[in-house]
Amino acid sequence: MIRHVALFRLKEDAPAGTRQALEEGLSLIAQTISEISNYEYGGDLGLREGNFDFGVVADFENAESFETYVNHPEHQAFLKKRLMPVLAERVSVQIEI
Repeated sequence: MIRHVALFRLKEDAPAGTRQALEEGLSLIAQTISEISNYEYGGDLGLREGNFDFGVVADFENAESFETYVNHPEHQAFLKKRLMPVLAERVSVQIEI
């Protein structure tokens, strides 16, 4: 099983409602892409200074399922329309679990 973890730092001038818009888009992804085994996402709780603003944790049966997710039109539309306009920084890792 592959676990994908992505963290996002939003631009300081990101409009109000950005986190809600991200959550709505990710909800659509979770409902649309059947290769996702488990999908969790949300805004940082502010418990530690310097954290990223938003994160996604997604599990996939194998690397092929992960690649399908990455290239899926719904995921690509989310990146282009919802994430990239407000994104300052992104980091990610994929690990075997």
